[in-house]
Amino acid sequence: MKSVGEADPEPVSVEGSRDELSLTKWHLDRYDRLRASTATRASVVMSAGALLSAGNAVVLTHLLSVPAGRFSAWLLICFTIGLAGSACLVVMSLIRAAGVLVTIKDSRTMFASQQQLPPSFLFNGPYTVEHFGAFEDFWSHSRAQNLDDILQAAHVELWLVIKQHRHRYQKLREAVRRLRWAAIAFLVVLLGLLLGFVTRL
Repeated sequence: MKSVGEADPEPVSVEGSRDELSLTKWHLDRYDRLRASTATRASVVMSAGALLSAGNAVVLTHLLSVPAGRFSAWLLICFTIGLAGSACLVVMSLIRAAGVLVTIKDSRTMFASQQQLPPSFLFNGPYTVEHFGAFEDFWSHSRAQNLDDILQAAHVELWLVIKQHRHRYQKLREAVRRLRWAAIAFLVVLLGLLLGFVTRL
């Protein structure tokens, strides 16, 4: 119930709704750029992981070709464990980075069920394709939309892309963290091998 002296809320004008829609579109474009930037970084992580895998393979090849008695058994075991740990971390990093490029499920399924969110016609491709298989339905629904419907759908999509960007960025951070530990393990093994060869010359 409205209290005494409380003013009625002013109705949103058509121009105001269009301004809000333009602002929402700007945010959608911004988060699309952020997602594209995150995917580019994930590609760099995957490339770095491939190089590190090649380095592990080269070191393992040299380690297997070392003459018997060159290193003690426990040292060879340590080197092998280090290389295996580095390889496992690289694989885990690649899996996380691949999750940044493409998510397993569509955004509505991952972050909210269809009953929890209003429809996001046109703004969300999977939702549009799923609910409007025939062009006639697509056309009639598109023509029947008013500005408030479009604004709500835009906000639903904005909420989804914000959640999706955060989800992908966390995966990218985990991929980088694992790749960093893999690089450290590789460097320790490499330095250990070099030191072993130098001290036994």
